[in-house]
Amino acid sequence: PIHCGAIPESLLESELFGHVAGAFTGAERNKKGRLELAHGGTVFLDEVGETSPNVQVKLLRVLEDKVVEPLGAEGGRKTDIRIVAATNRNLKQLVKEGKFREDLYYRLAVVTIELPPLRERRSDIPLLAEYLLERECAELGCSSAGISPDAMAALMDHDWPGNVRELQNALRHALVLSGRGRLEARHLPEAIVSTGLGRRGRPRKLTREHVMQALEKAKNNRKRAAEILGVSRSTLYRYLEQ
Repeated sequence: PIHCGAIPESLLESELFGHVAGAFTGAERNKKGRLELAHGGTVFLDEVGETSPNVQVKLLRVLEDKVVEPLGAEGGRKTDIRIVAATNRNLKQLVKEGKFREDLYYRLAVVTIELPPLRERRSDIPLLAEYLLERECAELGCSSAGISPDAMAALMDHDWPGNVRELQNALRHALVLSGRGRLEARHLPEAIVSTGLGRRGRPRKLTREHVMQALEKAKNNRKRAAEILGVSRSTLYRYLEQ
C-alpha cells in the first residue's frame, strides 16, 4: 500500500512514477517508481484524495494509456497494473470544488465499496479493538491483559471522527500508559474519556438490531454482549424481557 497523504508532495511523484538521473537535486541515478515495479500486479493507493493536480494527471495517464512517466524522462514507459484506491474524503465534493479531476474520479470509481464510519457500526468496536491491541502488542513484542469494561464502554461511546486510525492511535496511547498491563479508561486519551463520561450520563438507546448483533458476536453470552453494547447486564436483561 502507498499512503498518499503520508508522503510529502515533493516526494510522492518520484515514489509513484520514479525519476531519471538529474531530474532534481540529489537524483544521482535512475529510479523506478512503485507503479512501474508493480507491472502485472495491483497497487493500493490509500488516501488518493490527498494527491496534487500533477499526480492526478499522471495517474490518469496510467489508467487510460497504461504509461508511467518518470520525473525528468522525455517519454513514458508501458506498464500494466490494476489500481485500487481508498480515501476518507468525499471525492464527489472535491470534484465539485475543482480539487480532484472528474475524469480521474470516474476512472477510479468503476466499482466502489462504501465502508460506513465506525460510529455507525459500534458493535464492531470491541472485536476490532481487541484485534488492533493484539497487533500493537505483536509489533512491540509485549503482551496485554486486555481491555477493561470501563475502557471498552468509553471506546463504544466515542464518535471516532478519525475512524480506525484514531482507534488504533488511542489503543497505542493506552498501551504505553498502562505499562503493557490491562487497559483502563484512565489510560485512554482525555478526549475519548470525556466524551464517554458525558454520554454515559445518559442511558444508551438500544435497538433490536444492535442487541442481536452483540449476542451473535458474543455467542449468546449475555455478559459479553453487555460489554460489547457498553451497557450494564441489568440493562440488557431488562431489554430482553420486554
